[in-house]
Amino acid sequence: MNKPLKNLALCLTLGWVCWACSPQTVPQQASVIDYSYEDDITKYRPLFEPEQTKEKVSNEVQSNSPMRVSFDVSDKLNAVIDSMVARNDSLGVISGYTVLVYSGNDELQAGRIRNRLFDLVPEHEARFSYKLPTYFVKVGQFYQQIEAQALYRKIRSYYPTASIVPDKFPIKND
Repeated sequence: MNKPLKNLALCLTLGWVCWACSPQTVPQQASVIDYSYEDDITKYRPLFEPEQTKEKVSNEVQSNSPMRVSFDVSDKLNAVIDSMVARNDSLGVISGYTVLVYSGNDELQAGRIRNRLFDLVPEHEARFSYKLPTYFVKVGQFYQQIEAQALYRKIRSYYPTASIVPDKFPIKND
């Protein structure tokens, strides 16, 4: 009988300690804040008097002439551009990305897919190629993979096996 009374006293003591140590809540006020305060601060602003001078507007056309400066880099820049053009001409191809729609051994199926792509994406040219023993149907020429994403999403709804693959494109000198 003594033990249950001790347990009850211990529980009551712990409960009282928890209740006493718990943070007291602050009642929330439901007051409305008044933002209608106004003050006239014009007396603190500096005063400026407008100038009465007017500039004379001239309708004469003045001729421009190029300036000669000592730090002109045009010749150096033209030399670098010429070397880049010469390098690109020697390469002949550039790396990029394309959407591979079909790769397989069936020439008839590859031709059908290429013809259907003309209707699905008329703004892009579908290319048909053959490397022994596989036929490829590719669409688009993109320099970055992210540029090919929009076309890939459009084609993927019709051809779920389509994918974006790296490719080499010939450089056309116009």
